[in-house]
Amino acid sequence: MITTRKAGVFVFALMGSTLTACGGFPTTHPDPAKNNPTNYKADVKDCAQSYPDTPDGVYLKRRITCLELKGWK
Repeated sequence: MITTRKAGVFVFALMGSTLTACGGFPTTHPDPAKNNPTNYKADVKDCAQSYPDTPDGVYLKRRITCLELKGWK
């Protein structure tokens, strides 16, 4: 019973950190010429290709950092 409870707490913490990471995705660009859905989708796709999905969820933080390096806030 204790093992199941610890697993549930771990899953809950993992889901919470994943949702927090998703909430932090940059969505606006300070350059008005680049601040449009087409450029955003292209940059998200590029970052997703650079950092593919991993079981530990680290790819989310790396994708956010990638977008920030491209100028998105």
